[in-house]
Amino acid sequence: MKFKIPKLFRVPQSKRNPSPVDGRRRIIEQPKPFNPNWQRYCPQLAFPPYRHVPGVTPHPNKDPQGHSYGLEENDGAIPPPEAWRENEDYLYGVDLYNFAYWWEAHEAWEGLWHQAEADYRLFLQGLIQVSAALIKYHMRMLRPLRTLSTAGRDKLRQVLRNLDHPVGMYMGINMNEFLTCVDTFFEPFFLDPVSDKTYERVTVKPLIRLYF
Repeated sequence: MKFKIPKLFRVPQSKRNPSPVDGRRRIIEQPKPFNPNWQRYCPQLAFPPYRHVPGVTPHPNKDPQGHSYGLEENDGAIPPPEAWRENEDYLYGVDLYNFAYWWEAHEAWEGLWHQAEADYRLFLQGLIQVSAALIKYHMRMLRPLRTLSTAGRDKLRQVLRNLDHPVGMYMGINMNEFLTCVDTFFEPFFLDPVSDKTYERVTVKPLIRLYF
């Protein structure tokens, strides 16, 4: 997969967003991976040249300077959930998520979500919303962080309840393990008061581990 590198990559003054915590203005920089040494699951696909932050970086698909502008989408039939090991879009989405390409991860999974059904569809939507919540975490937008993280985890819990699996495995993810991790990560953002220190204090890393 080839990506376009923008000619100019600076955050203009008009795009410097205020912090929702205390009203001060701050520059929103590129997200950084929680663990840059995490295992990759789809290493044959390169990462985009930048991580999209809405309102800050060129929109990947709509802006001519976007890293995915003009790239054709794959509209072929998607693999069933039990074939997740051969599902390149799914595995690449996990890599994107783990390396803080949260917007790009939701795009990779959304193509699958459009065709998926039942728990498969609910699972993908849950991952998409958790990934979107992490974008809001990075931008320090508390209200959408709370809304998206709750909606995403609720969907993943529903998938877990529907599973006929003693450990709670679905598409390579130990659902109990992952939900415990993201619950712990997001919990401080539901306690008052939420300050800059809340965003800076990371107690767990909400990463996806796949079990092959």
